[in-house]
Amino acid sequence: MTTTDPYRLDGLAGSTDPAQPDSPREGVTWDGFARTALWLVLVISTIGNMVASYSTASTQVHLVCGAVTGLSASVLVVRHLRGRR
Repeated sequence: MTTTDPYRLDGLAGSTDPAQPDSPREGVTWDGFARTALWLVLVISTIGNMVASYSTASTQVHLVCGAVTGLSASVLVVRHLRGRR
């Protein structure tokens, strides 16, 4: 019975074996960039809301941070659900 080693690194880009062609490298896609940016906005707005809660910030700061957090979370959920189809 033949088994393969799951820890063996064959066929990677930059391989020194001339029999193995270099695999094409995947670039950054717009979808990946948008998802990363949305997660970043979500984390920053959540931290901003926490900081506003512990300081004496006005209600408008809480509302803006909460709205940005809710909007970015909603967009991430919608993108995830549409990507499953």
